[in-house]
Amino acid sequence: MNKTCLLLSSLLFSHTLLAFDEVLVTPNHPQGWEAVNVREDGLVEHSKIQPLFGDGSLLFATITETNGQDKADYQYLWQQSADVIDFPNRTLGSISHLSYAWYRDSTSTTTAHFLPVYRLSFYDDGGTPTDASDDVLGLLIWEGVYNGFNTPAEDSWVWPDITNDHFWVFVSQSAQGSGVIENYGSTLNDWINGTPVGQPGNPVIDLSANTFITGLNLGVGSGWGNTFLGYADAVRIRFGSTDDTLYNFEVCDVTPVNTDPDLIFANDFECYKAP
Repeated sequence: MNKTCLLLSSLLFSHTLLAFDEVLVTPNHPQGWEAVNVREDGLVEHSKIQPLFGDGSLLFATITETNGQDKADYQYLWQQSADVIDFPNRTLGSISHLSYAWYRDSTSTTTAHFLPVYRLSFYDDGGTPTDASDDVLGLLIWEGVYNGFNTPAEDSWVWPDITNDHFWVFVSQSAQGSGVIENYGSTLNDWINGTPVGQPGNPVIDLSANTFITGLNLGVGSGWGNTFLGYADAVRIRFGSTDDTLYNFEVCDVTPVNTDPDLIFANDFECYKAP
């Protein structure tokens, strides 16, 4: 479901009126989003327990029974073609807004700074589209602990603008191999213009304004330890001035009404069947 939406964001923080395309993401209509990297001690699902706007949000939960198994991600990759770029205007240099809402439940026993992470999938062809030898793929990753959320609020929604915050990089493919670039204080603009480097032995990459952004990923874990319970919603990304989308995670496709005779079940909650 797509619609142009106006939202008074002062519900959560002081901002001006915002305009964007809202995409309603539900279990019956995931709009390309899917659970990935879900290990034995991790969970992600649509849930009604802690709604932000409508009837639900994304629930993330982990326990630690086996080290490293406490991981779960929810991902949307809009790049699907193997030989062409599906959205050539969605580049690192054209990003003009990033935000998302997160909620950490006080029942969590993992370290206080852990909360759902926001990731941008990227692909850089090194300026040579026909030569795969210099291709770089990876993730630009926003984490609260590197952006002042050392002891984030619990039992309440937090919805920050993260556009100019710090992002670190995980390289999944490059001529130098894969791994973390251990530089946690660089902005997206730094990655475009400053060519940040990490520690000796880390991959060295050269991103630019033309680096393609190919998708979004939210996630928790791994190796957090103990337990985590939290939620995420209202994931927004804008490229330029017109390509502006907010992904709203709900359980039902429309408002549930218990008296309706034609019901389906989504996450154990009764919902209208989608038209």
